[in-house]
Amino acid sequence: MSGSRPSRDHYTVLGLRAEASPEQITSAYRTLIRTLHPDARPSGPRADTELAEVIDAYQTLHDPLRRSAYDAERDQKRPAGHPVRIPVRVRSAAGTAARPYPQPAAHSRTTAHPAASQPYEDPFDRLMAWLLYSIKSPQ
Repeated sequence: MSGSRPSRDHYTVLGLRAEASPEQITSAYRTLIRTLHPDARPSGPRADTELAEVIDAYQTLHDPLRRSAYDAERDQKRPAGHPVRIPVRVRSAAGTAARPYPQPAAHSRTTAHPAASQPYEDPFDRLMAWLLYSIKSPQ
């Protein structure tokens, strides 16, 4: 770790949970470096600071000894019972409309079976009923 306390949590900088594997740490680092590299976007004081934070976070979390020391320090600094904030990306669902489950087709035998008149709770049961009752019997 660097001599001073980082301005942000290293796991937050890389967008990871504290339980992340070394492979996940490396993958997140490489993704962020590609995004933040000066060749990929214009440089500036903020971009340089973000890039430095990502590099510092990776150097700390990639080395097992430095990571265990950082985790111990991090656990001491966090008050007991304080929830951990995990960054979440939310996608807009504006373009997706809710689609109802397929209903069984009207068939003369649907009323003969007692389970056919009850609503289907499981989506798989609804699908199977729709498939079974939609097949026309030979006459």
